Amino acid sequence: MPTGRILLRIRGLRMLRNEAKNGTSVESNRNLKRMIDQATLDGVPALAIKNTIASLDNSDFKECQFGVKGMGGFIALIDCATSSVRKTENHISTYLRRYNFSYASVNFQFTTLKDVMCDLPADVSEDEIEEIALQCGTEEFSVDKDSNTIEFTIDEVDQKDFFEELKDLKMNVVSTSTRYAPQEQETITNAEHQKRIVRFLESLEELEEVEDVHHNVGNLEDFIGKHPRFT
Repeated sequence: MPTGRILLRIRGLRMLRNEAKNGTSVESNRNLKRMIDQATLDGVPALAIKNTIASLDNSDFKECQFGVKGMGGFIALIDCATSSVRKTENHISTYLRRYNFSYASVNFQFTTLKDVMCDLPADVSEDEIEEIALQCGTEEFSVDKDSNTIEFTIDEVDQKDFFEELKDLKMNVVSTSTRYAPQEQETITNAEHQKRIVRFLESLEELEEVEDVHHNVGNLEDFIGKHPRFT
């Protein structure tokens, strides 16, 4: 598995699911079609894309989240959309036992964040972009010049004031998504711990119902490619 593929997949599915809430038809929702195309390029499995979108139209699908902990101080929240919570729980349990991890209540160790993507006004300068962010009460933002959009990151507790400010600025919201940031990050240096964490995450990659994984490993990208699967 190429370095960073897991990270690309889970971000792609998170964005897809949140955009699909604005409409699951690619004919009427052009942003969804664009995100599907990008997710495909990033190597997201076609079935995972299909399930992510279908879960919004299927009342049998349920959203659920599992907390886990592992070696070296590793903790994670696993977001899923599944037609059988028990079956998904059993699948994850198999991997937990394999790598000596366990279920755990770790939600309190994460902060809930909102990523809000908006269309940028035409011909806006960099200084004006920074001014918009400051007016919205956040210094965390990124600009995609290709799509002419800006993505803000805010704490969930600030969202009411934030969206009121967007309304005053007449900013068009393209999509919103929720993620969980660890209150403290861990730097994993033990090679065995690194290997178990990578293989656990790669195992989750095989579960089509897994949509997102929020973890506390600050240096994951530094070692994710150093521990390939057993062949």
